[in-house]
Amino acid sequence: MGLVNQVHPQESFLEGVHKYVADLASSVSPRSLRVIKRQVYDAMFQTLAESFESSEQEMLASLQSEDFREGVAHFIEKRAPVFTGR
Repeated sequence: MGLVNQVHPQESFLEGVHKYVADLASSVSPRSLRVIKRQVYDAMFQTLAESFESSEQEMLASLQSEDFREGVAHFIEKRAPVFTGR
């Protein structure tokens, strides 16, 4: 189900968290992270149908974003992404 992607012993837990966060910050669109955080929060107050409708709207908006185009370009060009958050 993808609920757990990593497990770390207590001694190296914070180091693992810092590595994961650094990877997110350098390789994921800030726009995408912003949308995901808002959707997780909003879902607590929505029905499943409302949450689904919201996610469809966000997906359509994401496909039109600068960061989507940059995500495709960086993948095709085999280079690091340069996201703008737009």
